[in-house]
Amino acid sequence: MATLTTSVSPRPGSTLLLPADAGMRGQPALLTASGDVVTYEELGARVADVAGRLPDVARGRRLVHLPLRADLDSVMAYLATLEAGHVALVTDDDDRTAAIVDRYRPDVRATGDPASPFEVTAPDARHLLHPDLALLLSTSGSTGSPKLVRLSRTNLLSNAAAIAEALRITGADRAITSLPLHYCFGLSVLHSHLVAGASVLLHDGSVLDESLWDVVDERRVTTLAVVPHMVELMESTGVLGRPHPSLRLVAQAGGRMHPDRVARTAALGRENGWDLAVMYGQTEATARICVLDPALVADHPDAVGRPVAGTSVELDTSVPEAAGGSGEVVVRGPGVMMGYAEHLDDLALGAMLTELRTGDLGRVGPDGLLRLDGRRSGFVKVMGLRVDLATVERALESAGLSACVGGDDTGLTVAVEPEPGTSATETAGRARRLAGEASGLGPAPVAVAVVELPRLGNGKVDRLGCAALARGGSPDACEEARLRTAEAVGASPSLAVRVARTVGDVLGTDAVDLERTFVEEGGDSLSHVQASVRLEGLVGPLPRGWHHRPLLELVELGRSRHAGSPPEGEPAHRTGARADRPERQWWRTVESSVLLRAIAVVIICGSHADLFRVLGGAHTLLAVAGFNAARFGLSAPTATGRWRSTARLLVGVAVPTMAVALFGLVTQDRYGWANVALANWMLGDVTYGFRNELWFVDALVACTLVLTAVLSVPAVSRAWLRDPWRVAAAVAVLALVPRFTVLHLGEGVLRGIMPTTFWLFAVGAAVAHADTRLRRLVTLAVAVVGGATFFPDDPVRNATVLTGIAVLAFLPEVRVPARLVPLIGLLAAASLYVYLVQFQVLGLIASPLGATVAAVAAGCLLWRLADRPVRRLQDLVPRSAR
Repeated sequence: MATLTTSVSPRPGSTLLLPADAGMRGQPALLTASGDVVTYEELGARVADVAGRLPDVARGRRLVHLPLRADLDSVMAYLATLEAGHVALVTDDDDRTAAIVDRYRPDVRATGDPASPFEVTAPDARHLLHPDLALLLSTSGSTGSPKLVRLSRTNLLSNAAAIAEALRITGADRAITSLPLHYCFGLSVLHSHLVAGASVLLHDGSVLDESLWDVVDERRVTTLAVVPHMVELMESTGVLGRPHPSLRLVAQAGGRMHPDRVARTAALGRENGWDLAVMYGQTEATARICVLDPALVADHPDAVGRPVAGTSVELDTSVPEAAGGSGEVVVRGPGVMMGYAEHLDDLALGAMLTELRTGDLGRVGPDGLLRLDGRRSGFVKVMGLRVDLATVERALESAGLSACVGGDDTGLTVAVEPEPGTSATETAGRARRLAGEASGLGPAPVAVAVVELPRLGNGKVDRLGCAALARGGSPDACEEARLRTAEAVGASPSLAVRVARTVGDVLGTDAVDLERTFVEEGGDSLSHVQASVRLEGLVGPLPRGWHHRPLLELVELGRSRHAGSPPEGEPAHRTGARADRPERQWWRTVESSVLLRAIAVVIICGSHADLFRVLGGAHTLLAVAGFNAARFGLSAPTATGRWRSTARLLVGVAVPTMAVALFGLVTQDRYGWANVALANWMLGDVTYGFRNELWFVDALVACTLVLTAVLSVPAVSRAWLRDPWRVAAAVAVLALVPRFTVLHLGEGVLRGIMPTTFWLFAVGAAVAHADTRLRRLVTLAVAVVGGATFFPDDPVRNATVLTGIAVLAFLPEVRVPARLVPLIGLLAAASLYVYLVQFQVLGLIASPLGATVAAVAAGCLLWRLADRPVRRLQDLVPRSAR
């Protein structure tokens, strides 16, 4: 065995709260972004006070569940639990921790309420806890697995001191919680800085948030902890290329970072006055095993360094996977865990290990530095998240798929056997979604191949062969094959690949058939905005009805425009061939429906914030919603297909709305259960507008359901297939009856309920199929009948709504400055989320302009976070039959 050892350099003291130097007790220990500062002396007193709220340890040690967040109350509760001598069960503040809580049944739970920091669920100690046990952490990132790592007080203190020494942390340093505290790496940042008398700034922002970097600079943060994915994000935004005068150290762990990126990041550090430390660790070793000194990073970007103080690393070259001097990394030292806990009874066990077999393969070079070659098996780290491959494989097998799952730092590989009676595309898509869900990574980093699983001579599955097949079937790995396929069908190879990638990325699928339409591939009105904006950038202005044309036609259209001649049947003025390069650079076209969504949501927010008064945006959006419903979900050829598409659409609308309404109900009593049910117009008090803020979504859902139901009547369905405009126009005319009747009988907020607004939705559907100028004029006339007096005391509002419908009917696309297109696309795609969160945000900021900007930004951020999870929920509904 090759051995690496770093000599122990003991540090005095046995607590995280009080530095050995009494003179430092007046120094800051914890800070918040809002300006709170807690000194070490104050921290000791406050932790002692919080610890006094826990049951007396003399009457039995308790298991304390701590959903750990980056705020003072959570951190105080955590430190108080350790100082009082109880056992801390640290988890994410997430529903996925339910399996852990159910398995271990904590005695006490931290509430996050400073007035009552703990909830005692058992009057007497009911668990047998080993005297050395101090902390329980999950082994599997965010998956909520009930398998936990058991750590002692010695583990925590020794590893914290060793990290502080390796990174040269002193009382002058200040860290920021750039990583979640329930994550072992993030928690070690807190430990190592407190044990060294340094300070920690509690902040829950992302490295993509400008606010985090403002805090870093304003509060003079010196050390920043990151995982490889965060470095990739920071590199893409250029934030590390900007000066941050106080920053002295970026510490990276949580997975292997490519040597090229290590070298680039280190070079950025040299240019801007900070160092990069590359580290290697596991939860099972408390936190850190090795640290590569910043002075060595530039010359050895492929290494993870030498062991931290008191730790030794050996390589077991006898394992079957060892080759060329590599071996399994085996760790010894005070940071090695007591062992795993998989059941409640395991909490009574003492230390079961004298060494940790990491499962990582590594080698030691002549320079004495450890380098990692990969994993033996079992676990991989992707974007800093540790994934149990066996768990993913079991999830696929539970769904009836025979699969082999592998992976590395870049993602997961899934080789899955074909399913009888199911196409390879459908099998691949299902396997990709299931693997993404089971791993917690989502579908993006999952490569899938549908093949007969290769076998070794002994009959076992050839896992390396499966991984190679899956990688070979991924979009990046089979670029040349995809280019050859595109050439075979006569398309521009590079453009075909880019169109397929764009559609696949928008729809969350890696198998796009260019001979199908966007709608046939699963596109709907929610995904249309992103697709149209991005496809416009590839092929130029999209033709009317592009979403019903084979994607290959769009490729041909783009190729002909680049060549300077229009395709057959396409007017020359639409090709963009006459536009020279500067015009293409400065101007782009967007669909009018996309532009209307973006404008409408801004004027809705601005009007509600009293920034200006331009009313009618929400009613215009109802017409746009009808327009898109008719073009997408309701265009399916069968009633079953239309209901499926409507169900998928409503999942995309209902899930975020119900979540926001439920949040408002629980936290502010802002909404009621009628809002959560999306039926306030039926169950609430619409006469006086009680809890009527979300009327638009209620009306949208009801209008969509009603029109889908109408089109399910066999005679109407047949007529719809023959001439959808006639049906939509007739429905719009009939919808004027309840519009006039209801408003003649009553007032209040009745202009926001389905019976009085359905005509707008139907008019939008008619506009979508008004294929002649005469039909567009007739449709507009119906809109004028319904809209000219809709708001009797506000003719400007009526004009706003009618202008929006006219634009929808007569301007299929609008030329705008190219620089505005990404912003327009973002606002349009996030319009629902902006509408939903505006009411929660506007009241928090006094400035009308500031409130408007904040509400729009919050909605866009929420959309970014929720879009893919909601799309995965939509995929639970089968797509329309093709």
